[in-house]
Formats: sequence, C-alpha cells, structure tokens
Amino acid sequence: VLFGEENSGMISASIAASVLLIYFTISGHFLRHRVFKWQIEKNACVSKQIMDVVTIAHRGSKSEGELIENSMAAFKSSIEAGIDMIELDVWLTSDGEVVVFHDPTFDRVCRCPGRVNETKFADLPTLKNDSREDPIPKFEEVLDAIGDDVGLIVEFKQDSDELIRKGHEMLKQRQRTTNGTTVWFSLKYKINKKLQKYDSSIPTLPSIIEVAQTYVLYYLGIFPFVNVPYNIFGFPSDDINAARLHGLIPLPMGLCRLLTWAVGGKPARLFKQTKVVDNLRRRGCPTYILGVNDEEDIHSFKMTHASGGLTDRPKWMLSNHK
Repeated sequence: VLFGEENSGMISASIAASVLLIYFTISGHFLRHRVFKWQIEKNACVSKQIMDVVTIAHRGSKSEGELIENSMAAFKSSIEAGIDMIELDVWLTSDGEVVVFHDPTFDRVCRCPGRVNETKFADLPTLKNDSREDPIPKFEEVLDAIGDDVGLIVEFKQDSDELIRKGHEMLKQRQRTTNGTTVWFSLKYKINKKLQKYDSSIPTLPSIIEVAQTYVLYYLGIFPFVNVPYNIFGFPSDDINAARLHGLIPLPMGLCRLLTWAVGGKPARLFKQTKVVDNLRRRGCPTYILGVNDEEDIHSFKMTHASGGLTDRPKWMLSNHK
C-alpha cells in the first residue's frame, strides 16, 4: 500500500510538471511570436508619431547649461534643438491655476519654503539656480509656446479631480486630445486610474504599481494572454531607489529595500527582460526609458530595446544617439 501511495504521488507530480512545462512553452511561444487582435485594438490610440518618438526632453532640460527644469526657457531650448517630445509635470495652485512644476514643495528648485497646492498663483516664487531666475509657468502658456506638432507627456503630480478636468480642457481646446501628440499619466496608481477612466483615448504610461504588475504577470507566464491598462510602457535606466519606491508604493521600507536589492543594477535586472518590451511593441505599445544622460545610459537604452528615451540633456542625446 505504501509503495502504491508513493508511486501515485510520483505520477501526480510528473503530470503536474508536464502540464507546467507545456503551459510555459505555449506562453513563451506567444510571448515571442504572437499577439491577439484585441491586444492590438487596445493601443489604437497610440499614433505613429508617438510610436516613432526617440528623444524626449525630461522637464524640458534639467542638466544642460544654466537652464532650469520646467521653465519656459528650457522647453523652448529643447524644441529648437529638435527633440521629438517634451515631458512636464502639473500641479494645481490653491486658487485653481494649473502650473508646470515637479516637486510638491519649493525647496529644491525655488530655494524657499512652501507648497505648490497651498500657494496662490500670484504668490508663487521664481525658479532659481546660481545663474538665473524664471517664473513658474502656467500649463496653458507652455501649451501655446510649444505649438501643436511637438509630442507631449504630462505627468499629474496631484490627486485632484479639478486638476484632471482643467488639464484635459486645456488639451482639448488645442486638439491635443485627438491629434495623436499627447500622453498623460501619473506614477501614482490611484491618479493613473482616474486619468485612464476620464479619457481612454489619450494614451497613458504605467504607474509604478502597474510596472510591477507587468513583471509579475511575465514571471507567472500570464502576460502574453492579458491586456495591460497602459498604452506606452516605461521604466528608469538608473538604480531603483528604496526611499523613492516607498513614497510611491504603500509597502514597508524593509520590503522596499529588499525589492530594490533583488532587482537592482543599472538598468535594473528586472528591465533587461527584452521579451516584454518586444511583445508590447508588437501590440502597438512602445517603451520609453527614463534617464538617458550618459554613455552608459545610451547602452542601456539600446540593450533594453526601448524605442524612446527621456533625457535631462536633450542636445547631448540628439548628438550622441544614432
């Protein structure tokens, strides 16, 4: 009887192993060679212009010359250089103005205390570095200055229905909700879901949680058979920082440290899985990599099969990326 039970257990384990082997073989085949029609239809909102983007000016120009990030001068400089797309960030002031600014506070870029969402527009400080000062621009002013042809990524930094409504209206007034030039998103899952629900015709990038979900699905072998909630994939080229991850995902700091250690590197080991990027491209979903700022980053850009790169040095990238 004991022999029979042991033999039965071995047969069951062999059957389970065979089923798993067949499943992952099929999954691997679909990952490399096949996509479904409904996966392609999901990304019908992604225009050829967005698919063909290579150089994306991160906050206009963050690390070139005396220019200050998210300033009108930075945006104009990157456009004159010939970039494909601009990335910027938006907040709502306490009196309801949509402004272009990255941090929640003024400390780093304006060198003074205070919070954007607690300050009236007329009381906003100026952007400062050692060489110059620039006003914090309104979102609509930037839209008018960059024109209709340059691609645009808008990151929503604040969980505000009013911000989404006003930002969308400004984009709509300039036909940017329908002309295939604009992407909007948030790294925060809750805000990203609101954007995806508010107007699904505008492509989105993934939140941090949605990036993590993508790789969980990949390692489970489920990814080739499901749709993803975003239309453009994206990930950073530099090391994943535990403190930043903790600020974006509600996980204990200890677990964030463990995760960053497990997938660390430049680019992170997690993002070297080019099969995911290649499969998404066949679905009509391009991939943008954040932080292409030196020769090592250029190598990462090519190695990961990303189609576009966000750079703090747009002129440098334009002259160095072939």
